[in-house]
Order: sequence, then C-alpha cells, then structure tokens
Amino acid sequence: MNAERIKKFSGSIFISGFMASGKSTIGRQMAQELELPFYDLDDVIVEKEGRSINRIFEDDGEAYFREKEWQYLLELTQTTKGVISLGGGALQSQRVVDHLKIYGILVFIDTPFSAIVERVARNDKRPILWDENGKIKSKQTLYDELKTLYLSREKYYNQAQVSVNTSSLSAAEAAQKAIQKISRHV
Repeated sequence: MNAERIKKFSGSIFISGFMASGKSTIGRQMAQELELPFYDLDDVIVEKEGRSINRIFEDDGEAYFREKEWQYLLELTQTTKGVISLGGGALQSQRVVDHLKIYGILVFIDTPFSAIVERVARNDKRPILWDENGKIKSKQTLYDELKTLYLSREKYYNQAQVSVNTSSLSAAEAAQKAIQKISRHV
C-alpha cells in the first residue's frame, strides 16, 4: 500500500506552493492519511517568535522574517519527520530547495492562479492585499503583484519531485494524488 511505503521513508514530506494554494489543508489531510505528524512552518514561526506573521513583517520587515523562516526550517528538517507545510515564500533560493531535497520529498501544490487571486482577495489578513495607505488594492494591482511574485518563485516550485495540479480536486483528492505520486519516489 502507498501509505505503508511512505511511513517507512526516513525523510519528511515538504509541501510547497504559492500563497493560498492549499498547502496547509492538503498537508494536514496527507498527514492524517499517513498517520504522520503535521507541521505548518508559519505556525512554528508564530509560536517561536511570539507574534503573528503580519506583526513580524510590520516590526522587522521581510528580510528578518525570511531569516527566521530559514532558521526554523533548518531546525524542523533536522529534528522532525512528518508532513511539513512551507510558507508560500519559503522557496526563495536554490539553497532552500537543495536542502529540502536532501531531507525528504518536495511536493508542489499547483493551484490555478485565478483561484489563488480569489482566495487572497477574500483574506484580509494577507499583507499583500493592502497598499501603503491601508486600503485594499484594486483587483488588477493585486493580480499584477501576485503574478510577478509567482513568476519569481516558479523556477523553485518546478524543481519539486512531485507536483499535484489541484484543478477540480478537493483537498482530500489532492492529498490522495500526492500520496500516490510520493510512493513512487520512496
């Protein structure tokens, strides 16, 4: 059985994808199915820093956040085994991609860009939604900024050993598809 092969795998399963792609939802579903622990890197950061991601960005900026994200990711990869959902921007360099592939299987959750834009637009907790005056950005501005950001990360997403296109799939179906594909790599 696919799940049994994966349970014997000594590495972790790293769930990557753009913001609002469903990484945490699909990752939790996979962890439950595989009876493995689930870790959300953003939640780990919030817990260790004692403040929200938005607050970290406001107080210390993105460079500080990315430094802490890397630090806590290193800790997770070296001390845990399970399903680990990465932040949407965690794959920011080749160094991160290479590190994750040493410690496990990298999975890309490939969600249609139109769905991502809609999800981001509905979530007022996402810093990218707001302009410098505290107003919600126009749909076109938001789309353009998200597209630019996505394209800057795409080369890293494309290096995942497993890719799951979530078009017309529920989270449970996407998790099952990922498990099937991962079982071929372990």
